[in-house]
Amino acid sequence: MKRIAFILMFSALLPAAASAEQLGEIFDRHTPIVKAYQKVQDSVVNISGTQSYTSGGGLYDFFFSPRRQQRHTRKVELGSGVVVHSDGYIITNSHVVQGQEELHVTFYNGKEYTAEIISADIESDLAFLKIESDEDFDAIDFGTSSDLMIGETVIAVGNPLGFSSTVTEGIVSAIGRDIQVKQNFWLRGLIQTSAPINPGNSGGPLLNINGELIGINTAVSAGAQNIGFAIPIDTIANSLAKMLMPEELRRVRLGIVIGRMTTRDGLKGLNVEAVNEDTSASRQGIREGDIITEVEGKKVTSFLDFYVSIMDKEIGEDFHVKYHKSSEPADKEHHATLTLQPRPIPDGVKIAQKYFQMEVSPLDDDVAREFEFAQSYPVLIITDIAEKGVAEETGLQIGDIILQVNSHPVSSVKDFSLALEFLHEDDVVELRILRIGARGPYSYQRQYMVKMKAKIREDTKLNRKFKFEGKTI
Repeated sequence: MKRIAFILMFSALLPAAASAEQLGEIFDRHTPIVKAYQKVQDSVVNISGTQSYTSGGGLYDFFFSPRRQQRHTRKVELGSGVVVHSDGYIITNSHVVQGQEELHVTFYNGKEYTAEIISADIESDLAFLKIESDEDFDAIDFGTSSDLMIGETVIAVGNPLGFSSTVTEGIVSAIGRDIQVKQNFWLRGLIQTSAPINPGNSGGPLLNINGELIGINTAVSAGAQNIGFAIPIDTIANSLAKMLMPEELRRVRLGIVIGRMTTRDGLKGLNVEAVNEDTSASRQGIREGDIITEVEGKKVTSFLDFYVSIMDKEIGEDFHVKYHKSSEPADKEHHATLTLQPRPIPDGVKIAQKYFQMEVSPLDDDVAREFEFAQSYPVLIITDIAEKGVAEETGLQIGDIILQVNSHPVSSVKDFSLALEFLHEDDVVELRILRIGARGPYSYQRQYMVKMKAKIREDTKLNRKFKFEGKTI
């Protein structure tokens, strides 16, 4: 009887098994998430670095027996990245690659390449890398973050904790989030997602359900689950457009600012956002609002095409663009030959005189003797201040040492010049000052910050009238 019951029960299960098999044929296991990942898997990379360290001995050996110390290198897993141009250009977070001696990127198929940093921006936490290879690579498709919906499905791809090509899903939990990464450093306007993100995901893509790039994963909330953050793709595009300008990468001048792709009367191309005077672009008639459709005979599909095509152009080397005027019918074409011009380093001494009515100088041997310093130092010192000038009104004194300009360390006139290269009248500049003074037989040192508004004052004159109250150090 028991045997009969068992046979009947087993027989009852057979239709269910058959139904499951039939369901497997009816329902496609290639879900939207699977399709999205398969679309981008060849574009996502694992980023690792090479770091050097020493072993053996201690402080005694460091100073007295350095030969006993051995120098080693080790490979460390850093994070993720994504190919955004077929010539092998990658975007990731700047904190992923910062301070690395050598970078390596590894693809899903196991292929590994070395890479170099083309541009990195700490404030936006973005870095732009180039794979050292002439191969063509699969570039990810850009989406947009302007129409994100709270609750829509998103997918994070990366290498958390070293586990390559890990895929997680979640939703858009919120948009426009501001987070404090560390003291005095915030990332703003981020996408908040519930897709699990862990160390190693940084720099990897956040995708929409269509497999389009909508953000770069950058941070996770410590001590919380399913609270991650990504930089929106529209923010990334704006930052990259600035980071990749020739003026940002080299001492050159192009004089044209390129925006994102736009469509006008059925014409697709790159919007010209600005054109500087006295440049090859302005002389050949390109104006703000025009649309560039080709560079060097190739149609442009993104602003990256424009900047990548001129990445290796030398000063004086021509390149050709096809463009359309905003004021003319879309079918009327224009051609222009553009050239990168040299951009000399500005004269920081003249900038200080013009806008702040003060004179600065490196603290070389001659200046050190004049100001009674024991020796020269790699710093910049204020050697003169005009009466009724900006510097005097701010409270600066002759002998003050400039350590920093707008968060940029300054140790030479060149540093000072580069920090103030794009200064205009009424711009506010923040300086970190070191003041060395004397009170009776004692000397003192004090660091402080000052803010000065750049002003041109023709009626002031530098005359070395003020007394330096320094002390030999």
